Amino acid sequence: MDPDKAAKNLQVIRQLMERPVRYSTQSGMAAVLAGCVALTGTWADAFVLGRCSPGAKLVGMGLWACVFLIALAGTLGLTRVREIRQGMPFWTPAKRKLLLTVLGPFVAGVGLTAAIMCNSFLTRGFGEWGLIFPCWMLFYGVACWQVSQYSTREIGILGAAFIVAGLGSAAFLQESPYLTMSVTFGGYHILYGICVWIRYGG
Repeated sequence: MDPDKAAKNLQVIRQLMERPVRYSTQSGMAAVLAGCVALTGTWADAFVLGRCSPGAKLVGMGLWACVFLIALAGTLGLTRVREIRQGMPFWTPAKRKLLLTVLGPFVAGVGLTAAIMCNSFLTRGFGEWGLIFPCWMLFYGVACWQVSQYSTREIGILGAAFIVAGLGSAAFLQESPYLTMSVTFGGYHILYGICVWIRYGG
């Protein structure tokens, strides 16, 4: 067989093998779970830890770290269950692309959060603290938008919605951060999860 033709055939085979990972292993249940966890974290932060004191803010960041880890574990676990049902391996080139795509926005979001926290503790002021939640929305929205280049249209719409909400929150709604967090990380995820569940199942 001609080497060029063989290379093209191999490329087609790889694309066909990656396509199910990109399109059919999304878990609507995982998105609904992430939304519920985010709502719980928002309410806990608002009613228990929502005080303008360094100690309370530090505990609040620890709470959000737990929210992230629980949501991540649920997403990875439920996605892996779907992959096993479809006979797919744990690690694929498609997953590597997705990881590299979200790594930049994630590192930037964590770094900016750490910088704002350090500045707040050193100056004993919280002027920039209200920007943390909008920044999370923006970086998460950018990550979802980028992932949509390798995934389905729904996650791109989710990313655009987060970007719009983040910009609006930064400009107008810093006085109601828990409302915007509930609507975005809670409500958006639940709505997205239901849509994915209905369209792709699981």
